[in-house]
Amino acid sequence: MEQIDAVNLVANHVQRWRLRDRSGILPAGRFVLTVTEDENQWWRFEFRGEGDRHYITGTEWSRFAQPRIDARLTLYAQQDGENFHRMKVIMRRN
Repeated sequence: MEQIDAVNLVANHVQRWRLRDRSGILPAGRFVLTVTEDENQWWRFEFRGEGDRHYITGTEWSRFAQPRIDARLTLYAQQDGENFHRMKVIMRRN
């Protein structure tokens, strides 16, 4: 799986995650990004791409991000034959 970007979630990411896709995998424009961690639970995030800067926003993103503040998130590219992206979430132990 090719990594697109990773972030340590902090409070300001609840509204928006601005990420950089230096690989050029993600398209420009607005669309819905379908994401799973384990293929049992699915999320559909609002996505906007402009050059190498991309943003994940929206209500669904905020609901996803809020309980995961302090976690490490990694977004991966789609695999061949898949129409979704994988996200790895590592919760930080306090």
